[in-house]
Amino acid sequence: MIGIKMIVVGKTKESWIKEGISHYQKLLKKFAELKLVEIREEKITGSKDQKAILENEADKILTCLEKSRLCIVLDVKGENQSSESFAKFFEENLNRGYHEFTFILGGALGLSKKVLDVCPVKLSLSQMTFTHEMSRVILLEQIYRAFSILKRTKYHK
Repeated sequence: MIGIKMIVVGKTKESWIKEGISHYQKLLKKFAELKLVEIREEKITGSKDQKAILENEADKILTCLEKSRLCIVLDVKGENQSSESFAKFFEENLNRGYHEFTFILGGALGLSKKVLDVCPVKLSLSQMTFTHEMSRVILLEQIYRAFSILKRTKYHK
């Protein structure tokens, strides 16, 4: 079974986003085992340095990484892919022997360079800006779509 781990900064607060995550978790069960790890976000205040906030969040994220997994970070400067090329990304890496993937999504401030440097793959969901909570649902939908493409189901038209 393929393992997908999503490490996200902050709790999902919006109920409609929680419903979307739950929906795609159910759909993904036939293709992969999904584990969602929420990292406690640091409070953003005027007295706290943003770099220090990112470093504290990075330390928490890095403790959740496993060497056997391919690490993919979502970053505004990452590669834009079509749904088809994202499916091909999974296929190529499955053929290389990866069966476990970790996706990292930062919080409101993004991610520390420390996290970006340990992840060989940097992915952008879009040139548009989404909230970090909405990005979770969008990513899950695209992961589901990628597996649907690979399995040639009717979901992707």
